[in-house]
This record gives sequence, C-alpha cells and structure tokens, in this order.
Amino acid sequence: MEVYVKKLILLCSLFIVSSTTIAEEIRYVSDSLVITMRTGQGTSHKIIKSPTTGTRMVLLEEDKESGYSLVKLDNGLEGWVLSRYLVNKPVAKTRLVKAEKEIAVLSKQVQGLNQQLSTVSSNKNSLQKSSSQLEKANKALEKELTHIKDISSNQIAINEENKELKEKLLTLKRDMQTIQQQNLSLQDSSARDWFLIGAGVLVIGVVMGLIVPNLRFRRKQTWDSL
Repeated sequence: MEVYVKKLILLCSLFIVSSTTIAEEIRYVSDSLVITMRTGQGTSHKIIKSPTTGTRMVLLEEDKESGYSLVKLDNGLEGWVLSRYLVNKPVAKTRLVKAEKEIAVLSKQVQGLNQQLSTVSSNKNSLQKSSSQLEKANKALEKELTHIKDISSNQIAINEENKELKEKLLTLKRDMQTIQQQNLSLQDSSARDWFLIGAGVLVIGVVMGLIVPNLRFRRKQTWDSL
C-alpha cells in the first residue's frame, strides 16, 4: 500500500512538472501568411498568384456570400482571394519594417543634426574667440586712437609754436639785416670820420710845419733887434 501511494505521488509530481513545463512554453501568433489568388470564386479555380503578407492590392469587388473579393495587384494582375485574409491597413510586420526604416532615416537625421549641432557649437566657440579677439583689438585701437589724438593735439600746439618761432626768426633776421646795414653805415661813417680826422691832422701838421719855423725866425729877429 505504501509503495502504491509513493508511486501515485511520484506520478502526480511528474504530471505536475510536465504540465508546468508545457504551460511555460510561450508561443506567438505569426503574421506571415501566403494566400492564393484564383481566377474565380472557390478552390476549384486555377491559382494565378500567391500573394504574401503585406502585399498591396486594390479592392474591386466583394462577394459576402461566397467570402471572396476581386482584387488587383500593383502590376495590374486581377483575381479572387478570400476576404477574411484582407485588412484595411498594413499588417504589424509591414508596419514594423516601415517603422524600422523610418527610425533608420530618423537616426541618420539625428546623427546629421548632431553633427550640425557640433559644427554650430564649434563655430560658436570660434565666433566667441573671434569676438574676444576683435574686442581686444578694438580696445587696442581705441587706445591707439586716443594716443594719436593726444599726439595730434600736441602736434598742433607744436606747429603753432613752430609758426611763432618762424615768425620770430624772420623778425630777428630782418632786425639782423637792419643792424648789419646800420653797422656798415657806421663803419663807413667812422672810416670817413677817421679819414677826415687824419686829413685834418695832416693839414694841421703841414700848417704847423709852415708856421712854426716862421715864428721862430721872427722871434729870433725880435731878440736880435733888442
């Protein structure tokens, strides 16, 4: 009896484990599907095409009694397919592929935008550096301009002083020429005076030379007569 009970417990345990294993196996419904396009309504008609999941087609006619629809493919081929396999929007797989393509495109756009952002940031940094350099150059130019203005004002004053000095120099030159002319005139006048004085002295000497002997001679005669 105990052996039977043990076997029963073992069998129950195995059953529970096997049931649990089966329950844990997960399955997903596949949306991959291949349907048949026929020349007419029903399986007795010839198959002309086997469209796969996601194939685009235009609905021309729908027969609800037979459950078939007349459709036309993008290449112009027409035929009948079961209506229950048709949906009014792309299946998830097709949408997923489209979404993945769009995501890839968007990813490339994002990469491009990131590159543009990096370029803009780099350009911004360059512009900031250029702006800083320009600001420094502007300050240096303003300082130099102030210095030039100071020099210019000093130069104007110097030019005015030079003009005054030139005028004074011209006046001095005129005065010097006048003085030189006067000096020459005085020299001529002095020479004439000295010449006249010399001539007078000479004349007086001659006269004295003529008169003095006569005076001596007369004086002698006077003394002799006495």
